[in-house]
Amino acid sequence: MFKHIMVPVDLHMPPAVKKAINVAADFAKNHGSRVTLVHVTDQQVKGAHTVGSSGDELAELASKVAESSGARVEGLPIYSVDVGSEIDSILTRTAKELEVDLIVVATHMPGILDYVFSSHASHLVLHSEISVFVVR
Repeated sequence: MFKHIMVPVDLHMPPAVKKAINVAADFAKNHGSRVTLVHVTDQQVKGAHTVGSSGDELAELASKVAESSGARVEGLPIYSVDVGSEIDSILTRTAKELEVDLIVVATHMPGILDYVFSSHASHLVLHSEISVFVVR
């Protein structure tokens, strides 16, 4: 059903991100899919590896998820000059470029600020042509 799943990852690992990773790994295991953990960072990227600690953290996370789930999991760091303002467009573009057929994204419970600023998950749901599974 799903061949390639993308999971946007915050390496500070809020509980919803851990849950989203587990959901994606379970989908991948049951459907024979592969998972790409995407981390948008302000640290320089050389090739497929982030220069600095977040690159090591992403590689280690991908390895742990692959080992525990049995799914094919890779990490993809993406450099951004201004993560806060570019992340939504980067995630939408990356999903299209990777030709994923499912995005599993974590989100938070809505609050007062969500009436002014939308969440990253909300942006993906509204602006992506790809199926989006939102995890709380």
